[in-house]
Amino acid sequence: MSGGPTLEQVTYPDGVAFRAAGPWIARNASDLERMVARAEQAAGGGRGVLIDVSRISSLDTFGAWLIERMRRSLDRPDANARVMGLPEKYASLVDEVARVDRPVDVNRTPLTIVVMLERMGRAVVNVGGTLVGLAEMTGAIVFAACQVIRHPSHFRLTSVVHHLEQVCWRAVPIVVLITFLIGCIISQQGLFHFSKFGAGVFVVDMLGVLVLRELAVLIVAIM
Repeated sequence: MSGGPTLEQVTYPDGVAFRAAGPWIARNASDLERMVARAEQAAGGGRGVLIDVSRISSLDTFGAWLIERMRRSLDRPDANARVMGLPEKYASLVDEVARVDRPVDVNRTPLTIVVMLERMGRAVVNVGGTLVGLAEMTGAIVFAACQVIRHPSHFRLTSVVHHLEQVCWRAVPIVVLITFLIGCIISQQGLFHFSKFGAGVFVVDMLGVLVLRELAVLIVAIM
């Protein structure tokens, strides 16, 4: 075990086994790459492939990925590849590597008229669900307001102040910053074009009206 890494191939009547031993770490990357490449080519079309890693003395992420890569390349419909003898201390590492770059089955449905109509119908249903949710929220707000009017003692001033602080007061810095940056861009562009007509002095008026009456309200609503 104190030498370099090895990968021994043993052929059985019902398949083939690969016995990995030694340090499977990044320091031995070149040797490991060559051994794994030879194993992938020599496996052929056996009915079963076993990868025995019980004699591995040390394992890092690079070695774990090579084991997983070999398992994936040898795992075919006629050759089920399995890893056996994995030490408990390396189980979590190998499991984590096995989740990397896992192929995802994509449902490639041909785009036909029926599919387009189905997608359009689903979109309409989703819009309807959104409208129903908005109606429910509006009804809940109206109902809560009526309850507060009937029973003023149920009004929770502390909660209202807390939410106003979270939603309004803490959003002031980012809203001011975005408004300032947008104002700078609009001023620069407006001055560039207005100066062609000798109307550069009106950039300030345009910026004040545009930001205070239009953009500020829109930005606050979005934020």
